Amino acid sequence: MTKITIEVDCGNAPKKEFLKNYYIAKANGDIDFVINSISDTINWEVIGNKIITNREEFIGAIQEHTLWKVKELIIDAIITHGNHASVNGRVVTRSNLNFAFCDVYKFKGFKGSKIKSVQTYLIQENGKSEQ
Repeated sequence: MTKITIEVDCGNAPKKEFLKNYYIAKANGDIDFVINSISDTINWEVIGNKIITNREEFIGAIQEHTLWKVKELIIDAIITHGNHASVNGRVVTRSNLNFAFCDVYKFKGFKGSKIKSVQTYLIQENGKSEQ
């Protein structure tokens, strides 16, 4: 069971609530929620590591990523404005690696909740980037 701590008050902010649920789904390995959350033209860049430019590649890559099915997830902040958002926090992987992360999102449209692009900044706590 994944331990999840979210230090944000989503209040009346639909994108914050959506992102909170998106991270819970990723942490617990809920691929259906993740698939239903992305646009057909998703782009994902893990800064300094790789760039994914299509839906099928994203679906495969997300399930292989360090932040998939983690042991512990801590979200420190979710910030949204228009069709942009960012989420930062920390994770402990199932192999006991500790990472700090920040994801910067662009959504498809201002009112939609389909993710169009993500830039991921990921730093291992000892200062090394994920390889």
